[in-house]
Parts: sequence; C-alpha cells; structure tokens
Amino acid sequence: MDIFRVLTRGAAVKKSNKGKKAESANFGSNHSENKEVNNDVRITRELDFFHNKKIIHDVENEKKHADVEETSEKAETDDTSSSLVVEPRIKTKEQAHQLRKSYQGNVTGEDVCLPIGSFEDLITRFSFDKRLLNNLVENHFTEPTPIQCESIPLALNNRDILACGPTGSGKTLAFLVPLVQQVIDDKEVEGLKGLIISPTKELANQIFIECTKLSHKIFHGKKKPLRVALLSKSLGAKLKNKVVSDKKYDVIISTPLRLIDVVKNEALDLSRVKHLIFDEADKLFDKTFVEQTDDILSSCTDPSLRKAMFSATIPSGVEEIAHTIMMDPVRVIIGHKEAANSSIEQKLVYCGNEEGKLIAIRQMVQEGEFKAPIIIFLESITRAKALYHELMYDRMNVDVIHAERTPVQRTKIIERFKSGDLWCLICTDVLARGIDFKGVNLVINYDVPRTAQAYVHRIGRTGRAGRSGKAVTFYTKQDAMAIKPVINVMKQSGCEVAKWMDSMSKISKREKESLKKGKGFQERKQISTVPKMDKLKRRKKQDMVEGSKRRKTIAATGNE
Repeated sequence: MDIFRVLTRGAAVKKSNKGKKAESANFGSNHSENKEVNNDVRITRELDFFHNKKIIHDVENEKKHADVEETSEKAETDDTSSSLVVEPRIKTKEQAHQLRKSYQGNVTGEDVCLPIGSFEDLITRFSFDKRLLNNLVENHFTEPTPIQCESIPLALNNRDILACGPTGSGKTLAFLVPLVQQVIDDKEVEGLKGLIISPTKELANQIFIECTKLSHKIFHGKKKPLRVALLSKSLGAKLKNKVVSDKKYDVIISTPLRLIDVVKNEALDLSRVKHLIFDEADKLFDKTFVEQTDDILSSCTDPSLRKAMFSATIPSGVEEIAHTIMMDPVRVIIGHKEAANSSIEQKLVYCGNEEGKLIAIRQMVQEGEFKAPIIIFLESITRAKALYHELMYDRMNVDVIHAERTPVQRTKIIERFKSGDLWCLICTDVLARGIDFKGVNLVINYDVPRTAQAYVHRIGRTGRAGRSGKAVTFYTKQDAMAIKPVINVMKQSGCEVAKWMDSMSKISKREKESLKKGKGFQERKQISTVPKMDKLKRRKKQDMVEGSKRRKTIAATGNE
C-alpha cells in the first residue's frame, strides 16, 4: 500500500465495539522491511499530542473540570503555606554554589542574593502571597527550574536582570511570578504597573494565558481583582476612544508597534510603570525592533523602573545595550549562552541539492522517522508555500503559517496543531521563538538558519520541559559556510559531531561578517518535483497564450 495514502487517511475516534475499527494513520510505523501494511491494524487517534487543557477563561468552568487530586493538593498546600515556619533550603553561599554547579548556573553582579531551592522558600524570604503559591500548585508548577531559582529572588529584590536559559526551561514563569507578586504588593497604586513586551502576537498571547492562570482569584482588597490584559487591536481602539480607562489594568502584554501606536495617541500612560520586561530580548534589540524598543523605554519614566531581559540566546551586542539601559544589572546564564537544550538530539543531513531535500523527507516517512507532531522551518514565505503544496500533493496532514496569514488563521492552525488534528506544521521564523509546543517530536530545518541564534530558537520548539526531542537540519553544497555556526552550536550542546565537521566548523571573522550580511546564503532553487521538460512545455504554452492575446489586442485597436 502507498505510504502517503496511509499518512492521509485521517483519524477517527472509535465509535462502537461492534467490529468497526477506527481509521487512523501512524506517522511512526516502520516500513523499512517492505512489509505491506495490514488494513486491520489501526490505531485510535490521540486527541491531544501536547496534553494541554484548553484555557477556559470562565473561572467557574475551569473549576468544574479540575481533578480531585488537584483539590487535595490545594488543601495540603493551604495547610503548609499557612504555617509561617518554613525553613529555606538554600541558606548559605556554599549551598548556593553547589546548587549552581548542579545546573551549570553562572550568576554575576554586585551583591547577588541567594537562589531559592523551592517555591515554599519564597514564603519565608519574601512574604510570598499564599494565593499565588496555590495557583502555582494548581497548574502543576511544584519545583522551580534553574532559571526560576535565580531570577525570581533577584526580581523580588528589585534588581535589573539579564537572563539567558535554554529553550523550554521556564523563562516565562521566571519573570511572571515576581511580577504578579510585586503588583499585589503595590495594591495602593492605581493604574498600569507591569509591562511585558514580546516580538510576536503568538508569543504575547501565550504569555497572557500564563499570566491569567497565575493571577486567578487574586484580588486587591476584597473586591478589585488583579487585571491583566493583552493589548489587541480592539483593546487599543477602546483605549484611544476612552471607552476603557488606561488605569483599569495592572499588567499589559503587547508587541512593540501596537503599544507605541496607543502611547503616541496619548491613550496609555507609561510614566508609572515600575516593571518592564523584554521577552526574547535579543530579537527586540536587533535592527528590526530596536527603534521601537527605544521609544518604549523613553516613555517609561518612573525613576524606580525595574528592567528585565530574557532570552535563550544573548549575543554580546545585546549585553552591551543592557548595561547602558540598566542600573547595576545581574547577569544570569544557565548552561551556555548559545547552546541548545541538551535533551534535543541534533542531526545534519546532506541532501546534495534542493531536489534532495524533498527526497530526504519522503525517505524519513518511509523509514518511520517522521513521527508527529512535527514542525518544518523554511527561510521565506514563498518557499514555505511551495513545500506546503508539495506535501499536500503527497496527501500528508499538513498546514502552513507565515506572515501573510491573518491572526485568525494563525490562531486556528495553532489550535489544530495543539489538539492533534494537524500533524505537521510548515512555517517561517515567525514561530521560531517562544511558542510552547511541549509535545513536538521532531523539528526539521528544511533551510539552514541564517544565524546560530535562529538555529537555537528553531530547534527549541522540541525537547521542552524535560522532554526529549529530535532536530534535523538539511544542507546542500551551497550551505558550506552557513552550516558552520550550526556545527558550533551542536558541539557546545554536547552533541557528537564527525571528525570532518571539527575542521569545517572553524569560522573566520571575515566569514562571520559575510554571514551577517547574508552573503553566505545564495538564492535557492524553487521547491518542486515537476520535471524540467514539463516546466518548459508549460512556459511555451503560456507564452503562446500571451502572444495570442497581444495579437488580438493589436488587431482590435490597430496600435502595436
């Protein structure tokens, strides 16, 4: 049986036990022994690849769907958190040194405070709000990750932070937990207190969902709830038209351009913002966003403003900028600055030419390596569309996301991917940063990334939150120079590389400059399996049609 027919039969949940079996497809089935697939051997589709419950904004509905175990855990937490005698796990500098050594943490700066060993440590050291601790436990955050151990106490001590940790290491929670606590502490002050800036709408929406979970059932006093908002197009319009007061919200999450638009129309006052957080800071301070980011910084004029910058990659240029805009910052590095997560198995595949890349994907399918869910990255919108049509022609369960898709289309595709309805997602770098797909098994770099940072963020969509994952990068003879930074990241991440790659990975300063300017990336051939003769025939036919139209026009008008 044709493997591509197997891949695209679709999936249906078993409806009855009367002999009818649910139809499904298995990306991971092994066909290397050339055995015919038995039609009777079927699997039931897993409805949620990522094991994430859909966020229910209605608080009462969310409570109805809670597990009995969660209720009991909450009760236990209430009992423990009500007791003020909680001994912190980390009490001496020696203990802190041992903890940092265990997770390769490097913390530098003046008067650095001790890390936390558990979330319960926050109760004794910072009078942490018990409701916030309950929300952490209810959302299954029981133990802090290394980046959280270091960043949370620093932020609660009102220190400026430059933090770098591997993808999927919990950076979002590392800046949200102290921010929510500090907003609770500033309950007497009205208006906007916290501002989170993200480079993409998808990432901003994800941060908003996590912040909503943490601030659930937290009130200022008895009646006023803690208000968190995502600065959408509709909310921006309401603020401009004074339908909504700019003092209504405690925390706002936004992309740079949308925030600047609202601020320039004097619809939002940032002068009282006390906590400014840049997520994916290296992207926000590159040439694409740096002017917008600078406008935001100049609008936040509170003298006690605390700034924090988080990313999985922090280039030296971003560090220099951080020291110019921050007061006595603390630098937190978990692992290497530009290394990928150690739980990701990284692999390079030489494809010869562009046609070889399509062959490589089809070979992975036949050998059972194409295990859903999968993300495939390409360098441009045109190439993403072309690969989408090629794989659709193979009748594979795929869809594509790029900058030309509307926000509604993007949201629907992401929801389908998270729910398991969609098995393979083709995209550009628009989804390379921050988006948390916990269950992705495989990331394919169809095109070699243009920087080491882009590579780290792309493959970071797999191997998240302690899970294992696999990343495969296709390269051709024209990628001889562009592949060198990828090899360096693989070596820093502890991956085994062939001996010939060691000598190849040495990149000169001139080559680095060339790559930055895009000179190491020649224009790629079009993605297509249509034979050259067929293309030539199509072109001739098209030329004939256009020539015929031209002659008719000349005959009708009498003008050449």
